[in-house]
Amino acid sequence: MKSHKFMMLQVVAFSFCFFASGCGPDCQSTCNKLYTPAQCGIERPGQSTDEQIDRCLDECESALEQPGEVGEYDPNVKRPPSETPELSNDKQAALWMECIQETACENLEKNYCAPVW
Repeated sequence: MKSHKFMMLQVVAFSFCFFASGCGPDCQSTCNKLYTPAQCGIERPGQSTDEQIDRCLDECESALEQPGEVGEYDPNVKRPPSETPELSNDKQAALWMECIQETACENLEKNYCAPVW
């Protein structure tokens, strides 16, 4: 059994990482939140959960490889279902991941934090 002191050190270390050094969401945690059944479990017709996660990871990681500016992209704006913005660069991907992590699942399905493939 772990000592109380050891567990407190783990909590402090995690808190420091999360709040002080900017550790935040990554592509994997973001895509998992969107598509795994234990989290939001968003489903798209004709796509398996694995296919959805793979596409999400590809889109996110590709955007992170491209330096750029945010431009007109604002993931916090609800978009019409016919509009699917593209993540073009690292700054857009970072905003998108933050939005996904901070938004309730039911709002993600209502087209907040687009794109949700």
